[in-house]
Amino acid sequence: MKRGLKGALALIFVLALIITGCGAKSSPKELIEGSLGKSFDMKSYAFNTSIKLEDLQVDNGSAMDPNAQMVLNMMKNAELSVNGVVQQEPMKMEANLEISLKGDMEMKFSLPFTMDENKMWVKIPNIPMLAGQIPDELIGKTVELDLKKLVEDSGQEMPSVKDLKAMQNLSNDMFKAFLGKFDEKTYFSTVEKKDAGLPENVDAKQIVKFNVTNENLEQFFTTFVKDALPAMADVLGKEEYSKLFKLEKDQVEKMKQEMKTDDSELKKGIEEMKKSLKINELSVTTAINKDQYPAYQVVVANLDTTGDDGVKSKIAARVTTELSKINEKVEFKPVPSDVLTMEQLQQMFGGY
Repeated sequence: MKRGLKGALALIFVLALIITGCGAKSSPKELIEGSLGKSFDMKSYAFNTSIKLEDLQVDNGSAMDPNAQMVLNMMKNAELSVNGVVQQEPMKMEANLEISLKGDMEMKFSLPFTMDENKMWVKIPNIPMLAGQIPDELIGKTVELDLKKLVEDSGQEMPSVKDLKAMQNLSNDMFKAFLGKFDEKTYFSTVEKKDAGLPENVDAKQIVKFNVTNENLEQFFTTFVKDALPAMADVLGKEEYSKLFKLEKDQVEKMKQEMKTDDSELKKGIEEMKKSLKINELSVTTAINKDQYPAYQVVVANLDTTGDDGVKSKIAARVTTELSKINEKVEFKPVPSDVLTMEQLQQMFGGY
């Protein structure tokens, strides 16, 4: 009887743990940190990243140089996107870089490329702006770059797989050190999908937003300078990372000392910044899928600034990253057999 009661109590205890575990909700900051950690465990994935300059204005009256105005108009609504697939072991990436410019000199071109641990293959695009600068017979050809040789010729060492893994770990630890210093209630919040403005097809079980406003700007920069930067320097000072960058302990300590700022000097700088900067929006929204991976992220920066000369400007940019096909088998297109070497490329450019 006692044995049966003991077993029943053990079963009830286990069930209670399961129930409370399922019901427990991670805080927004914990969700982001956990999601980031998971992202470094991905074996393969497809990605689509877009950087769009939605607005760019400089209110300088008629004083602006016409050429500068032309460049400004061209950059407005400019978009850079990269999409492709990545496999971690053995490391290989296939991607397509696309650039789109608007305005009087509207143009669009793409740059397909593939790379592994030692080499990179780039397909030469047709860029209207460079017409006559690139031999016609090169357009559409694939150039092979020997990354290992290029690094060795520069007197450096090719990063090993171990080094690349250490870089990933460093990014993770740096991000955690950065986030860990910011007050959760002030900057982090969970958002409903209908309010997040994300595409309908995004797999979002939980959505977290990190938001900097005019109201918390002073607190943000104070925390960044006095707490976050030193914490990140401490991470860089760890033996496994300082070796990676060949940093001595005294160099890291010197870096930390240089980061120190007098309170009155910091306050003065923040007051000047508050006068010259208006935040319309400055946020990072991350959608975490059912497997705890960061499936979608959008960074929004919409700022108005006033220079010391009184010139007002505005910039609005949006960066989106979407991950899909996580840990699925990756199929790569074969590299063309008739690739050009760097030596052949240099010879073909000899007459230009």
